[in-house]
Amino acid sequence: MPEAEVSSDFLAAQRRSIYRRLGESRRNWVALRWVLSVAMLLLLVASVTFERLHRAEPAPTISDEQLFSDLASMEQRAEPKAIQPIHGLFEE
Repeated sequence: MPEAEVSSDFLAAQRRSIYRRLGESRRNWVALRWVLSVAMLLLLVASVTFERLHRAEPAPTISDEQLFSDLASMEQRAEPKAIQPIHGLFEE
């Protein structure tokens, strides 16, 4: 079968069309990549901020008198407070 002749004008128009489409898709991909990057960054910042706000506990309010009283009672004990759970192991 003989091949049909294709004009150079047709090939040039086809080439221009391909280049035009390649340029358009690249511009769209770059914009989409930036949008996705910014969205992920905002999501990361929001999640870290939410986690820190959720984790933050208010400081207990204690008066100076109560603090000094607790310190004095700790100082007067013969054994440290950390030993008390160990005594529970040996009680009958």
